[in-house]
Amino acid sequence: MRSLDKRFSLTEAEGRFQKACDQIVLLNHRLGEVQKRYKMAKRSNNKAFRYNLRLKLAVIEGVRNMYYDFAYSKADRVAELRRELFDESVKIVSGSDSEYSSDDLE
Repeated sequence: MRSLDKRFSLTEAEGRFQKACDQIVLLNHRLGEVQKRYKMAKRSNNKAFRYNLRLKLAVIEGVRNMYYDFAYSKADRVAELRRELFDESVKIVSGSDSEYSSDDLE
């Protein structure tokens, strides 16, 4: 692959990585909001709302996890291209986001 093509690929991968990170932040915010609503429904013993909110939590977490996987693959691609183009050593740090987990709700 030519150097110019790699630079375009790097720019594209960095843009997609940034967009995925932005979406993860939005999904974490949404997850926090739904968790608050779930806890209120649990306190008031409203089982119908609890069920619907658990379903929403499961969907939001699933989408967020897919974005995590996508962002990680793009970060890996960015690191690879930076090594090839600029001889940079890029370390990819992955962390768990335990603040927004539905496991805490039970």
